[in-house]
Amino acid sequence: MKINRLLCAMCLISLSFTSVKAQELKTSKDSIGYALGFQVGESFFLNQIDFVTLEAYKAGFEAGFKGNASQALVKEPQRSELIKQFQTMAQQRQEENIQREASFNKFITQDLMEKNLKEDKKVVQTESGLQYKILTSGKGAKPKATDKVKVHYVGTLYDGTVFDSSVQRGEPAVFPLNQVIKGWTEGLQLMNVGSKFKFWIPSELAYGDRPVGQVPKSAGSMLIFEVELLEINPE
Repeated sequence: MKINRLLCAMCLISLSFTSVKAQELKTSKDSIGYALGFQVGESFFLNQIDFVTLEAYKAGFEAGFKGNASQALVKEPQRSELIKQFQTMAQQRQEENIQREASFNKFITQDLMEKNLKEDKKVVQTESGLQYKILTSGKGAKPKATDKVKVHYVGTLYDGTVFDSSVQRGEPAVFPLNQVIKGWTEGLQLMNVGSKFKFWIPSELAYGDRPVGQVPKSAGSMLIFEVELLEINPE
């Protein structure tokens, strides 16, 4: 959650907080206001922002929305100080949530990778912790870390969620092998052109304990890729 974005969303709401039932949304202003209000409320819920009381928030919003600065129960500069306090508390809660998610994902990762080795003798684990399985053997050259590669791939989380796929886009990806996550740099150097591997990449070789926007639930998460190496240093 971006704290400043959250505050901006709070300020954008264009509907008073009087009780509005779904069937009473008669105008576009009603619907837009309700949608924005829901978005802010859901953001508070998902990020466990439980240090703000709803009634006080409603009252403060309504006073500000009507321009009643002189009637405000909390005046400047105290108001700005309280906003800073909120930002600090929200940032701390965000960090707590990230660490909790990372710990859970690492626990799941360790369990799944141990099962991989026990249940599938074709799975190999390298010294770094990267696991791979050869799905199709190729006979071409192997890339170096300084090469560019052309690949098709599908990336999933441990629950099967697809977060990225060149196959779905219908176009192979081309990139320098030394400018991707460590698991890719190491893993693709094991591949011959024409081969297809499956990789299980722990967070230490992926994005670490920090969430990444394009990868949902990525804090501390293992990433799974099926990769087909098509070409080295394509024209």
